[in-house]
Amino acid sequence: MGEGWRRQGMTKVEIHPGACGFPLIVTVKKDGPDRVRLSVETECEHVKELSSQLEFLTIKDIYGSPFGEDKVHKAAKGAIRHAGCPVLSGIIKTAEAEFGLAVKKDVLIHFVG
Repeated sequence: MGEGWRRQGMTKVEIHPGACGFPLIVTVKKDGPDRVRLSVETECEHVKELSSQLEFLTIKDIYGSPFGEDKVHKAAKGAIRHAGCPVLSGIIKTAEAEFGLAVKKDVLIHFVG
């Protein structure tokens, strides 16, 4: 496969989850041809707990299981207390983008009424 992964940059997103008031920065960087390293900057203790279980992710960790049974969602079951927390989607989207499996395009949940 070569070592083209070494020339990759990193993918960084800012997430504002809403009413909880704990914005965060998720950074994902290639750590090998099929693995990324995840880091999260936040004041939220729940997200800190989650990210401590997700230092590394592979494509299989994200896509290798039925929905809700992947590594991110399994880790969240013990750490995240709110089902509507958008952090899980943000982590997965950031990893997908770093793997080259998703376009780096903003996602928005916007209340209109």
